Amino acid sequence: MKQIEQTEKTKGDPLFLFSNVHISSIHFGDLFLYKGKIIIKGEIEGNVYAYGADIYIGEEAIIKGNVKTISSRVSCHHNSKVTGSIGPVLNTLNIFKKQWDEALFFYYTDNIPTYIMDLIKAVIQMVISLLFLSLFKKTVIIQGKIIVNQTKDVLHRGLVIYLMLFALVLVFTLSLVAFPIAIILIITGQLFTQFGKTVLALVIGEFLINKINDKSDIYIKFWIGILLIQLIKLVPLLDWCGNLLILPLLSLGMFSQMLINKLTNSLCTADNTEYENELNHYYQAKLYEVITKNIRGKKEE
Repeated sequence: MKQIEQTEKTKGDPLFLFSNVHISSIHFGDLFLYKGKIIIKGEIEGNVYAYGADIYIGEEAIIKGNVKTISSRVSCHHNSKVTGSIGPVLNTLNIFKKQWDEALFFYYTDNIPTYIMDLIKAVIQMVISLLFLSLFKKTVIIQGKIIVNQTKDVLHRGLVIYLMLFALVLVFTLSLVAFPIAIILIITGQLFTQFGKTVLALVIGEFLINKINDKSDIYIKFWIGILLIQLIKLVPLLDWCGNLLILPLLSLGMFSQMLINKLTNSLCTADNTEYENELNHYYQAKLYEVITKNIRGKKEE
């Protein structure tokens, strides 16, 4: 966890990710904290927003604003001064709110149950995957064929690129200047992971549907696959390995292999499948020629 010490006056609205922050002086502006810890012994002229964080407000601390949280814990000394309120970001989260006094401190939590957070994450991920399938259907289909037909190449290239990006993220994370680059790489990796999940869902759905010799719409195959993936993720170890290793590795491997196939004019994905019309440019050109020829013939008559 990144250690950040503030001992002089600062200004702005910083976002701290996975950080241990110590505020000893005056800060002008709001503070945003994600999955970390903040110790406030100085003065903050603004609001504090936190998700999944621990907030300690010391005896001499002054906060001229609100402390708004989601799934966080607040320890507030009775002698501290908080001009605003301490509570959840959304009023609907008050059902998870708990607060009590012990000795010199006031304690507050609004921890959302794990199963609810998992359900919310699953729904958001499925919606994102559905958007990927709707907007980039052709790319999803092509990458699905690549993972089936070029599995060895996908794993090899994916592992190499994954290790390179992982090393870059570690290097940039240790630098304050390059830290935003690390965040961009992490977000990009998450998008690739979600895209890979979309491809994998379609491949799994297609495999299961083909087993029963049934021809179904591409979206039905997607939903069957994505629901099966969500069930598999209920196993804690598989969920962790899938999100941090397997899915990013496969996604990077499929994407890089797709680019290589395109540059080398590889036809490995243009085999006889039910998606041939969408994958085979030659077929589309011939179909267009036949249609326009028939139209011209009718006009001449």
